[in-house]
Amino acid sequence: MSTSGQQQFRYTQTPSKVLHLRNLPWDCSDEELVELCKPFGKIVNTKCNVGANRNQAFVEFADLNQAINMVSYYASSSEPAQVRGKTVYIQYSNRNEIVNNKSPGDVPGNVLLVTIEGVEAGDVSIDVIHLMVII
Repeated sequence: MSTSGQQQFRYTQTPSKVLHLRNLPWDCSDEELVELCKPFGKIVNTKCNVGANRNQAFVEFADLNQAINMVSYYASSSEPAQVRGKTVYIQYSNRNEIVNNKSPGDVPGNVLLVTIEGVEAGDVSIDVIHLMVII
């Protein structure tokens, strides 16, 4: 148990290869999550900066036993899981995998928006824009 009185683990969840981590720094990176979790197994996906305060994340291991090993290790350790000095609270997720649902606006496309000021509309052709993009 941490000094704040919150439980670091919740045992009521069914084990899952996806772990839910709370109390992370709001700007925690995927690399920091991987660094914390990689001693326990292969990380196949992460989802960082979720929740109202952007201080939660999900980490998906390749295998259920790897996630169980991480939870078990920190449950029995006198040192809590930490990222940048903050105690991280770990629990099994109710998810079986992390699905990164991105809206079409979040997915990179092949459309380039170009604004050209100070010229008349008829003075600029596709060829001129193409030359500008190449330069």
